[in-house]
Amino acid sequence: MTPIIVNTAPGEKFQLRHRLWQGCPTILRTPGGRLFAGWYSGGTGEAEPENYNLLIQSNDDGWTWSNPVAVVESDFSCHYLAIDIQLWLDPAGRMWMFITQRYMGGGRKMTDPDHLALWAVVCEDPDAETLVWNKPQYITNGFLRTQPTVLSNGDWVLCAYNWCHDHYQYARSTDQGKTWVNCRAGKKQHPDFDESMILERKDGSLLMLARDSRTLLVKTESATLAGETWSDGEYTNILNASSRFFIRRLPSGRVLLIHNEAHDFRRNLVAKLSEDDGVTWTCPLLLDDAENPERSISYPDAAIASDGRIFVIYDRGRNTCREILMAQITEEDILRGVLTRQDSYSGRIISKAPVPADQAKYESRREYARKWRAEYLEKLVP
Repeated sequence: MTPIIVNTAPGEKFQLRHRLWQGCPTILRTPGGRLFAGWYSGGTGEAEPENYNLLIQSNDDGWTWSNPVAVVESDFSCHYLAIDIQLWLDPAGRMWMFITQRYMGGGRKMTDPDHLALWAVVCEDPDAETLVWNKPQYITNGFLRTQPTVLSNGDWVLCAYNWCHDHYQYARSTDQGKTWVNCRAGKKQHPDFDESMILERKDGSLLMLARDSRTLLVKTESATLAGETWSDGEYTNILNASSRFFIRRLPSGRVLLIHNEAHDFRRNLVAKLSEDDGVTWTCPLLLDDAENPERSISYPDAAIASDGRIFVIYDRGRNTCREILMAQITEEDILRGVLTRQDSYSGRIISKAPVPADQAKYESRREYARKWRAEYLEKLVP
């Protein structure tokens, strides 16, 4: 394992005009009201050696954004790709930046559970003028693309998944993130991308929802907060176009769900509320739709403000539109099915990478990069 390196003085190469694709965003709101957003970019597509994860900030509720204030790059000299970023604000107001590494050294294959490593760095005061990051901490062997959950007993659980396992995985910390223990939930439906999140129900039981290759969310349940035993995964009736989703209990007690309510491709991004811990849901509030698969809308993440506003971030057309978008909504908006407040909005672009005039050249470059990476891995991993 090679600890991640946080570049706190990103240079010209990380500016918007050089990005040939961007997607998989995440968002965080600090106790002082600052917004942070992060996503995956660089190179000409996902999982390429030029990729990096970037972090930007806004001091005016997302109307304007800074250039990158931190970047974590891939490092092929150390045989790893930095493949995704996830932000999270813990109960003490600290900002966690999780980075997933895909490690290709030492003869490891993608079927080796240890080829994925989750690291984190923590900023004790994300409202400070200058961000200071703690020493990188190894968390677990897995791939994190959802926010951790704080349980009523004080435990933290994060769902770092691993397609090499036949059961849903998560990690638990009983000491505010100092140490983590790997845990196993129910048996998977399919062993591929199974990004999941855990919800604590009002009766103290646990519900884990997971992405699946089918266009339905999967659930696995534990009757106790400790999660000693879990039911096998079974399909719900919640449509989800094989994409990340977001679920969280709101201060009101209602449960918020944001997902792609579609059976064909990643479109129809909606927000719903539940009064009964996910048994039934309100009619959806449409946040964004797409006319065709090239404008695929995906990967919602959300941050809840103390005044009840909900900030949602997602991507559209990672290689085509190259847009990172935001919505600002409230529970009232969702309950009524329309935007009711003057300051509510959806589908607002906060970052759009340019499409070069000589786009064909970059498409050729993308194919070349894929070929180069495949040949490299073939030599590296027999």
